[in-house]
Amino acid sequence: MKTLHIVRQSAFNTNDLAQCMQVLGNDDVIAFIDDGCYNLQHSLINNIDRDKNIKLTAIEQHASARAININKDVCTKITMNDLVSLTFENDRVITWQ
Repeated sequence: MKTLHIVRQSAFNTNDLAQCMQVLGNDDVIAFIDDGCYNLQHSLINNIDRDKNIKLTAIEQHASARAININKDVCTKITMNDLVSLTFENDRVITWQ
């Protein structure tokens, strides 16, 4: 069962990302929005199990508003419309906030 994990908080302030990482399944998607975009600069991002084929995405406008560059080799830039589409493409959605 594919899950979309929407991460809204920074791992610099909460443990939401760490908790999210504990329940990641194969082919899950993580969408960083709001202050969750700061996680792209956190060391935890390097601990995501790449063998599970986890897709990392971030809303480009939210990252840009926080002066965060999205490395296209690590994360895919998306729009809010893309996020809505992801909610329909996955079996369930969990928001970490």
